[in-house]
Amino acid sequence: MSPHRRTTGLVSHAADPENLPLPHWARWLPLALVALALAVDLPTPGAFSGDVFLVLSAMSAACVLAPRPVVLTALLNSAAGLLLLFAGHLESDGGHAVVDYFALLLLAWASVPLCLLRMWLHRRLRGARQIAESAQRAVLPPVRAWLGSTWIAVRYEAASDAAAVGGDLYAAEETPYGVRLLIGDVRGKGLDAIPGVAALVGSFREAAHHTETLSMLARHLDEAVTRHTRDLAAVRDRDGTRSEQFVTAAIAEFPPGGGEVRLISRGHCPAFLAGAEGTRSWEPADPGLPLGLGELDPGPWTYDSRPFAPGDLLLMCTDGLLEARDADGVFFTPEEGLGGCWRQGPPTVVDTVARLVHRHAGGVLADDLALMAVTVTETPYRPPRAMASGSSEKSGGGCAVPPDPTGPSAEH
Repeated sequence: MSPHRRTTGLVSHAADPENLPLPHWARWLPLALVALALAVDLPTPGAFSGDVFLVLSAMSAACVLAPRPVVLTALLNSAAGLLLLFAGHLESDGGHAVVDYFALLLLAWASVPLCLLRMWLHRRLRGARQIAESAQRAVLPPVRAWLGSTWIAVRYEAASDAAAVGGDLYAAEETPYGVRLLIGDVRGKGLDAIPGVAALVGSFREAAHHTETLSMLARHLDEAVTRHTRDLAAVRDRDGTRSEQFVTAAIAEFPPGGGEVRLISRGHCPAFLAGAEGTRSWEPADPGLPLGLGELDPGPWTYDSRPFAPGDLLLMCTDGLLEARDADGVFFTPEEGLGGCWRQGPPTVVDTVARLVHRHAGGVLADDLALMAVTVTETPYRPPRAMASGSSEKSGGGCAVPPDPTGPSAEH
């Protein structure tokens, strides 16, 4: 499957428990504990009992195995306990061997209802996770990889282990005024920032189609953030909590005629351009105040314009990329990594830059990260319907890339 047709969705720093493979040693641990109990108990005098290992075997089976293997483990523990009983190795206090055996039997079979309870809780948790992920993806809808001749790739990583969406945001719309892109960072991170993300993305997706200039669009988004902050403050003031929210954002536009890219920044970090002249950062001359603070900046709000030929690449990011530090406190600079991969297309760019910043920071990032790489091709994208069906016939019914008439998703 070609990289620009691949969809991986939102990325969280926390690994998905459902996708973590169970270690092989965990599968064999209950059996190993039974063997250890017999190896410790049988060759030693009666005072040295290994029945504690049988109890551990039953409990570990309840934690890691499915119900049927748990029942088999309980049977095995019962048989091992019976063997120790007739061998005279359960007489821990001299006359209660049968009592000890029945206690062991009770603990061994208690693992079965415990396993069923664990499976029930797992199903409940999985359902809750699916609902939460659907709600979070409704906050940040998928971005189509191709909007006409504009090729887009997005990578998003939330710093919070509890959410797939954090305080960063992105959106892309194909409008009568060209392809418009939004990337931003709501003040704060984690679950508290999600309402602000939803408010701004929803406003952008609607206003981008009806607002003629980037300056007017930025003004509209500023008013939307101000209304959201005012409503949020009214609710939180009744709860006795403070509410102060603003959004740093950058809005880019690729006009229908091509040849240039326009960018307006509202307190956001710089973007990066890569082309035949090299890789360079792009920080507008007047970055302005963040959205939500427009009352303090009467304007005029202006945008910058740069030449943009087919094949050039624009990388927009949030401060989770530029504020990542290594062990010596040195900030990450994406220019070098971008210069080596920008010709390979937006999906490769976002994957490469994300890999490099993780390597630079030594693993998990401390802040949300959003990357949006964009390039323009000379001809619009056309879904390879004939290619997909033809490859399926040639492969004799093997796996083929399904046709996608609406264009693939850009999320990576």
